[in-house]
Amino acid sequence: MSVFARRLSVVPALLMSSVVMAQDIFGASQDIGGMATTAAAPKTPAVKTVTNFSQALRCMDELFLAYGKSGIVITSAGIPDETGKVRTGTKEMLISALAKMTVKSNAFEFIDFHGGMGGGMVNDDLARLFEATGDGGRKMPDFYLRGSITQMDDNAVRKNAGFGISLPFLDLGASKDSAYDVVSMDMSIGEASTRKILANTSTSNTMVITKGGKSGEGGGKLGKVGLSFNMDLSKSEGLGATTRTLLELGVIETLGKFTQVPYWRCLDADITNPVIREQALENFDMLKEKERIEFVQRKLAGTLGMYKGPIDGAMNAALREAIMEYQAKAQLLANGQVNFDTYASLLDDTMNLPLSAPAKAQVARPAPAPSTQYGNEAFSVNMQSDRGNQPTYKVGDFLNMTLSTSGNGTVFCYYEDAGKAVAQIFPNQFFPNSNLRPRTPVRLPSGGFKIRFDKPGKERVACVAADREIVMPPSLKGTPTLAPLPVRSLDEVISLYRLANPAAVTTNLDITVTR
Repeated sequence: MSVFARRLSVVPALLMSSVVMAQDIFGASQDIGGMATTAAAPKTPAVKTVTNFSQALRCMDELFLAYGKSGIVITSAGIPDETGKVRTGTKEMLISALAKMTVKSNAFEFIDFHGGMGGGMVNDDLARLFEATGDGGRKMPDFYLRGSITQMDDNAVRKNAGFGISLPFLDLGASKDSAYDVVSMDMSIGEASTRKILANTSTSNTMVITKGGKSGEGGGKLGKVGLSFNMDLSKSEGLGATTRTLLELGVIETLGKFTQVPYWRCLDADITNPVIREQALENFDMLKEKERIEFVQRKLAGTLGMYKGPIDGAMNAALREAIMEYQAKAQLLANGQVNFDTYASLLDDTMNLPLSAPAKAQVARPAPAPSTQYGNEAFSVNMQSDRGNQPTYKVGDFLNMTLSTSGNGTVFCYYEDAGKAVAQIFPNQFFPNSNLRPRTPVRLPSGGFKIRFDKPGKERVACVAADREIVMPPSLKGTPTLAPLPVRSLDEVISLYRLANPAAVTTNLDITVTR
């Protein structure tokens, strides 16, 4: 016991002596801890992460805004590495990329959840998410983005070169080494409720990582003294930065295909680019003849205003004349046929812009009649409530309606409450598709939200529809669905749509709410 005690007493003495020595060397006023912290701090300041696609992500935001894409609820388990060689936080990279693409447009709302997503698949956790539909008003994702790093080949290509020279008194040598790694990433969109993968959204991209080094060495002898020296310089492109770049490119392509916007414009490419043209050709080949004709009808009847006939997927004299007019202005062979060159030109908005400029004159046209008549067919939109054409509800009741069209068409619906606040209720983040098939009723409200009356008064619902593309008024773009719009009333919304869409038809439903 006494020996143990004496040993313990030595420790404070050693500590005290070390402190005294430190004070003697550095001075009593110096802070040893502060100096150590300063010495351990990084000498290079933090910088903002800027990739080759940062501007492209902002460009996609502008495209989504211009095309009226908003409120699409999406989720993802991240982009896992199936090769086991890349360890990066791809989910956070994905969230950052989506955030940059939705600053102005609010095109996508990302729902985050954890667990049950191993192997890059949305498994049990997504099922539990759908089971909790009414849990605290939680939003439900309509789609999910999935993918993985599918390939990582180390030193797929390797090159070596060197030389040496030997003299009686001196030896010299130098070498150069280059190696290339290959990284691939695949990505696609799936429907959250059915787990169906949307084939037309699939993308696959590959990048090459360059690694290189230079070295030199020499040795010699002067008298009895030997000397030697060597130098080594190597560099390698970062795997993490490469992964981020691949992910951002994949997100631009995948979401661009999903939303059907000309995403290639944000990649400094146009429809003449061989890769973009090949993708467009694949889409063209997948379409049936009726679908090709209907695509051309919608394009020529929409912002271009060249076609006034029905949107039915059938060729007619008026359509053939409109196609020839467009082909002539786009400097294509004016034969009136729905060929790939015409399809590609219509797909690329940069070709459409010069042709659609005169459409500003449409603002002066009068409002259309309640329906659009073509021969013996009339396109119409119908909205019915569960309590008749002039429904009366009590405070606390829920609104229940159905929406349908007489033919293939595009529909936008708006709701005005008793306080004159107006919001878009269809399409919305729960039902993002504005296209309806003929005589196929859709519940309104639909998806994961309901309209509950909270005070008495007069309220209204109005829908704008057309059998062709509908141009959303610029003043209504950028506001998320189900959020108040910067307008004074529902009548103002309808007037804006009629000015921009002379062929549009409307329907109204007046609602009375009592206590």
